[in-house]
Amino acid sequence: MTTMDYADLLTGDDMPTDEDLQRIFHTALAENSPRDAKRGLRVFASGLLERGLIDLASYATLFGGQAVHLLTLDQDGHFIHALNGKDATDLTRIYSRAKYGSIADIRFLADLVIERLRMELQAPDSDWRRLFEGALAAGEQVVMLTTGWRNVPSTANVLFAIVVEQINVDLALLELPTIIEVKLPRIAPPVENYASLTAEERERVSKVQDHVIPEQHFFQGGVHVIFGDDVLVTGATADKVFHTTMMNGARSFRAVYPVVIDPVVAFANPATEEKLNMTDVDGKIDESIVNWLSDPDYQPILRTLRLLFEEASRGILPRLLPLVPPGNWLKLYTAALGNDMLRVPSCQPSLELLKGHLTQLNMLDGCGRPLRQPTVQTL
Repeated sequence: MTTMDYADLLTGDDMPTDEDLQRIFHTALAENSPRDAKRGLRVFASGLLERGLIDLASYATLFGGQAVHLLTLDQDGHFIHALNGKDATDLTRIYSRAKYGSIADIRFLADLVIERLRMELQAPDSDWRRLFEGALAAGEQVVMLTTGWRNVPSTANVLFAIVVEQINVDLALLELPTIIEVKLPRIAPPVENYASLTAEERERVSKVQDHVIPEQHFFQGGVHVIFGDDVLVTGATADKVFHTTMMNGARSFRAVYPVVIDPVVAFANPATEEKLNMTDVDGKIDESIVNWLSDPDYQPILRTLRLLFEEASRGILPRLLPLVPPGNWLKLYTAALGNDMLRVPSCQPSLELLKGHLTQLNMLDGCGRPLRQPTVQTL
């Protein structure tokens, strides 16, 4: 097939029969060719889903995908579980808080993935078990790629670091190769409104501002790729990672997501992902946000930095400063400066305010640099 031929199959007077469309999809699904990521297969699959020719569970397995929860919207615009139609509010609220850095909720999503992968690894004939057994027999490696790293982790980074740590224990006890965690870096800052972009806009952004993916030398000697992300919406990032890693020499590719959003909904309304992100965090800072900012294990997430330091939150920041442990403020301060937010006009006044607070607490020197605790050297 030539570029975009899959999408072309859904238009024109000579469109194949429903049975032929289903056969084409399942053949492509079995072949799992990286070139199909550039030939419109995902758009084609979304079209079949909209016509009722495949279900969302089948769609989620595209390009080696594995999903824990499948979500769509009901006629009133509320998130529901796609398979049984049950209300998904509790899950989406957990996801929303995780997206803004609530470590308890990130752990919840991580546990969903861990439970699913453990089940797969305990099944002798599962594809995941065969992956690790094959890697062991061939002396090959398995890596987990996660997205979003630019001096501060994304939710996916934190989530899958937990997954890898726990699943590696299982793999070691099974005497199978453990997973090597690799965070995909960004050179340019991520686009602030990425969650509201259309699929076409995401494709354009990815050419200049998306993740740096390992080149051919990385895959020499045999490397299998697992891609982990907190959600699959349009598939633009996942498909790019699939295509590039396989074309660069990866032995195989699998992807795992705690949540997959119905692409028919996502393609029709680009704001669907942002609706999910803001289910429980609507841009206002309340007691629940103070609680998870105060968690001893809290890690700054880019979304949290924007929530705290953009102009909309400047009025509440002075009241917020004494409510959060100074050590966590220091984490947020250094993360924000490491992501060039001090040069962002809308963030600079808030960061200067935080700088003054930390200086008064003797956590920064007169120039705004974190003070190191003195080390005791013994001879």
